[in-house]
Amino acid sequence: MTHSRPAIRELLLDHGLAPRRDLGQNFVTDPNTVRRIAELARVGPGDHVVEIGAGLGSLTLALAETGADVTAVEIDRGVVPVLRQIVTDAGPAAANVTVVEANAMEVDWNELIDPGVVGGWTLVANLPYNVGTPLVCDVLDGVPHVTRILVMVQREVAERFAASPGDSQYGAISVKAAYWGRARIVGHVPATVFFPSPNVESALVEITRRTPPAADP
Repeated sequence: MTHSRPAIRELLLDHGLAPRRDLGQNFVTDPNTVRRIAELARVGPGDHVVEIGAGLGSLTLALAETGADVTAVEIDRGVVPVLRQIVTDAGPAAANVTVVEANAMEVDWNELIDPGVVGGWTLVANLPYNVGTPLVCDVLDGVPHVTRILVMVQREVAERFAASPGDSQYGAISVKAAYWGRARIVGHVPATVFFPSPNVESALVEITRRTPPAADP
Protein backbone atom coordinates (compact mmCIF):
# COMPACT_ATOMS: atom_id res chain seq x y z
CA MET A 1 0.00 0.00 0.00
CA THR A 2 1.46 3.35 -1.10
CA HIS A 3 -0.02 6.82 -1.67
CA SER A 4 -1.46 8.26 -4.89
CA ARG A 5 -1.55 12.00 -5.65
CA PRO A 6 -5.21 12.34 -4.53
CA ALA A 7 -4.38 10.47 -1.32
CA ILE A 8 -1.46 12.81 -0.56
CA ARG A 9 -3.65 15.87 -1.13
CA GLU A 10 -6.37 14.42 1.09
CA LEU A 11 -3.95 13.60 3.90
CA LEU A 12 -2.55 17.11 3.86
CA LEU A 13 -6.00 18.69 3.75
CA ASP A 14 -7.41 16.48 6.51
CA HIS A 15 -4.58 17.40 8.88
CA GLY A 16 -4.29 21.07 7.98
CA LEU A 17 -0.85 20.62 6.47
CA ALA A 18 0.90 21.91 3.37
CA PRO A 19 4.30 21.16 1.80
CA ARG A 20 6.92 23.27 3.57
CA ARG A 21 9.33 25.21 1.39
CA ASP A 22 11.78 25.67 4.27
CA LEU A 23 12.14 21.89 4.49
CA GLY A 24 12.19 21.37 0.73
CA GLN A 25 9.18 19.04 0.90
CA ASN A 26 8.14 17.39 -2.36
CA PHE A 27 6.04 14.30 -1.67
CA VAL A 28 6.28 11.35 -4.07
CA THR A 29 2.79 10.54 -5.36
CA ASP A 30 3.44 7.65 -7.76
CA PRO A 31 3.24 4.11 -6.33
CA ASN A 32 5.29 2.69 -9.21
CA THR A 33 8.14 5.09 -8.45
CA VAL A 34 8.43 4.21 -4.76
CA ARG A 35 8.20 0.48 -5.50
CA ARG A 36 10.96 0.91 -8.07
CA ILE A 37 13.14 2.63 -5.48
CA ALA A 38 12.45 -0.15 -2.96
CA GLU A 39 13.43 -2.70 -5.60
CA LEU A 40 16.65 -0.83 -6.42
CA ALA A 41 17.47 -0.78 -2.70
CA ARG A 42 17.87 -4.58 -2.89
CA VAL A 43 16.75 -5.17 0.68
CA GLY A 44 14.55 -7.82 2.22
CA PRO A 45 13.85 -9.73 5.44
CA GLY A 46 16.78 -9.48 7.83
CA ASP A 47 18.09 -6.24 6.30
CA HIS A 48 18.07 -2.88 8.05
CA VAL A 49 17.08 0.35 6.32
CA VAL A 50 17.18 3.94 7.55
CA GLU A 51 14.94 6.26 5.55
CA ILE A 52 15.60 10.00 5.81
CA GLY A 53 12.74 12.40 5.17
CA ALA A 54 9.96 9.83 5.36
CA GLY A 55 7.23 12.46 4.92
CA LEU A 56 3.78 10.90 4.60
CA GLY A 57 5.19 7.41 4.16
CA SER A 58 4.91 6.68 0.44
CA LEU A 59 8.43 5.26 0.24
CA THR A 60 8.24 3.99 3.82
CA LEU A 61 5.37 1.67 2.97
CA ALA A 62 7.12 0.43 -0.18
CA LEU A 63 10.24 -0.36 1.84
CA ALA A 64 8.11 -2.11 4.47
CA GLU A 65 6.73 -4.37 1.73
CA THR A 66 10.24 -5.76 1.18
CA GLY A 67 10.28 -7.22 4.69
CA ALA A 68 13.32 -5.20 5.80
CA ASP A 69 13.35 -3.46 9.18
CA VAL A 70 12.83 0.25 8.47
CA THR A 71 13.74 3.21 10.69
CA ALA A 72 11.82 6.13 9.17
CA VAL A 73 13.22 9.55 10.15
CA GLU A 74 11.16 12.73 9.73
CA ILE A 75 11.97 16.25 10.94
CA ASP A 76 8.54 17.89 10.46
CA ARG A 77 6.74 17.67 13.80
CA GLY A 78 3.42 18.34 12.07
CA VAL A 79 3.90 15.39 9.71
CA VAL A 80 5.32 12.91 12.25
CA PRO A 81 1.99 12.07 14.00
CA VAL A 82 0.34 11.59 10.61
CA LEU A 83 3.17 9.28 9.53
CA ARG A 84 2.86 7.29 12.76
CA GLN A 85 -0.89 6.91 12.18
CA ILE A 86 -0.31 5.78 8.60
CA VAL A 87 2.15 3.14 9.81
CA THR A 88 -0.30 2.01 12.51
CA ASP A 89 -3.19 1.84 10.05
CA ALA A 90 -1.10 -0.33 7.72
CA GLY A 91 -1.15 -3.00 10.42
CA PRO A 92 1.09 -6.08 10.06
CA ALA A 93 2.27 -4.83 6.65
CA ALA A 94 4.23 -2.07 8.43
CA ALA A 95 4.99 -3.78 11.73
CA ASN A 96 8.67 -3.62 10.74
CA VAL A 97 8.67 0.20 10.67
CA THR A 98 9.88 2.47 13.47
CA VAL A 99 9.16 6.21 13.12
CA VAL A 100 11.68 8.63 14.63
CA GLU A 101 11.27 12.42 14.83
CA ALA A 102 14.75 13.86 14.29
CA ASN A 103 16.87 16.21 12.21
CA ALA A 104 19.19 13.95 10.21
CA MET A 105 21.73 16.78 9.94
CA GLU A 106 22.10 16.92 13.73
CA VAL A 107 21.19 13.44 14.98
CA ASP A 108 23.60 11.12 16.82
CA TRP A 109 23.78 8.31 14.29
CA ASN A 110 25.02 5.79 16.86
CA GLU A 111 21.80 6.37 18.79
CA LEU A 112 19.60 6.47 15.71
CA ILE A 113 20.79 3.19 14.20
CA ASP A 114 22.63 0.31 15.88
CA PRO A 115 26.26 0.28 14.68
CA GLY A 116 26.54 -3.39 15.64
CA VAL A 117 24.00 -4.67 13.10
CA VAL A 118 25.57 -7.47 11.08
CA GLY A 119 25.78 -6.52 7.42
CA GLY A 120 25.35 -2.81 8.11
CA TRP A 121 22.55 -0.47 7.12
CA THR A 122 21.17 0.76 3.82
CA LEU A 123 20.21 4.44 3.68
CA VAL A 124 17.29 5.13 1.33
CA ALA A 125 15.83 8.62 0.92
CA ASN A 126 14.03 11.18 -1.16
CA LEU A 127 16.25 14.01 0.00
CA PRO A 128 15.37 17.71 -0.04
CA TYR A 129 17.62 19.37 -2.59
CA ASN A 130 19.10 21.77 -0.05
CA VAL A 131 20.49 19.00 2.20
CA GLY A 132 21.23 16.21 -0.27
CA THR A 133 24.94 16.86 -0.72
CA PRO A 134 25.91 17.66 2.91
CA LEU A 135 23.88 14.75 4.32
CA VAL A 136 25.38 12.16 2.00
CA CYS A 137 28.88 13.53 2.59
CA ASP A 138 28.39 13.47 6.38
CA VAL A 139 27.19 9.85 6.25
CA LEU A 140 30.13 8.81 4.07
CA ASP A 141 32.59 10.51 6.43
CA GLY A 142 31.10 9.61 9.79
CA VAL A 143 28.66 6.70 9.65
CA PRO A 144 30.59 3.60 8.53
CA HIS A 145 27.76 1.26 9.52
CA VAL A 146 25.76 2.68 6.61
CA THR A 147 27.26 0.46 3.94
CA ARG A 148 24.96 1.35 1.04
CA ILE A 149 23.22 4.58 0.07
CA LEU A 150 20.37 5.00 -2.42
CA VAL A 151 19.09 8.55 -2.59
CA MET A 152 16.92 10.60 -4.88
CA VAL A 153 18.51 14.01 -5.39
CA GLN A 154 18.64 16.78 -7.98
CA ARG A 155 19.96 15.34 -11.25
CA GLU A 156 23.02 17.61 -11.28
CA VAL A 157 23.93 16.50 -7.75
CA ALA A 158 23.64 12.83 -8.71
CA GLU A 159 25.88 13.46 -11.72
CA ARG A 160 28.51 15.08 -9.49
CA PHE A 161 28.54 12.13 -7.09
CA ALA A 162 28.93 9.64 -9.95
CA ALA A 163 31.35 11.66 -12.11
CA SER A 164 34.77 10.31 -13.13
CA PRO A 165 37.99 12.28 -13.74
CA GLY A 166 37.62 14.21 -16.98
CA ASP A 167 33.83 14.55 -16.73
CA SER A 168 32.48 18.10 -16.72
CA GLN A 169 30.69 17.42 -13.41
CA TYR A 170 33.81 16.05 -11.69
CA GLY A 171 34.66 17.86 -8.45
CA ALA A 172 35.15 17.59 -4.71
CA ILE A 173 32.09 15.48 -3.99
CA SER A 174 33.03 13.13 -6.85
CA VAL A 175 36.39 12.59 -5.13
CA LYS A 176 34.75 12.03 -1.74
CA ALA A 177 32.29 9.49 -3.15
CA ALA A 178 35.07 7.64 -5.00
CA TYR A 179 37.25 7.63 -1.88
CA TRP A 180 34.59 5.95 0.25
CA GLY A 181 32.92 3.75 -2.34
CA ARG A 182 31.48 3.33 -5.81
CA ALA A 183 28.81 5.77 -6.99
CA ARG A 184 26.53 5.31 -9.97
CA ILE A 185 23.27 6.71 -11.25
CA VAL A 186 20.65 3.98 -11.32
CA GLY A 187 17.60 5.89 -12.53
CA HIS A 188 15.90 9.17 -13.33
CA VAL A 189 12.66 10.47 -11.84
CA PRO A 190 10.37 12.99 -13.59
CA ALA A 191 9.08 16.05 -11.76
CA THR A 192 5.50 14.92 -12.44
CA VAL A 193 5.62 12.24 -9.72
CA PHE A 194 6.03 14.85 -6.96
CA PHE A 195 3.60 17.11 -5.14
CA PRO A 196 4.33 19.91 -5.50
CA SER A 197 6.27 19.37 -8.71
CA PRO A 198 9.82 20.76 -8.48
CA ASN A 199 11.37 22.87 -11.21
CA VAL A 200 14.33 20.50 -11.54
CA GLU A 201 14.86 16.91 -12.60
CA SER A 202 15.72 14.21 -10.09
CA ALA A 203 17.93 11.14 -10.27
CA LEU A 204 18.66 8.11 -8.13
CA VAL A 205 22.28 7.67 -7.13
CA GLU A 206 23.64 4.56 -5.42
CA ILE A 207 26.86 4.59 -3.41
CA THR A 208 28.25 1.28 -2.22
CA ARG A 209 30.82 1.73 0.53
CA ARG A 210 34.30 0.31 0.00
CA THR A 211 36.18 -1.21 2.92
CA PRO A 212 38.88 -0.07 3.35
CA PRO A 213 38.65 3.24 1.43
CA ALA A 214 40.49 3.63 -1.86
CA ALA A 215 43.51 5.40 -0.33
CA ASP A 216 45.19 6.08 2.99
CA PRO A 217 44.04 9.47 4.35
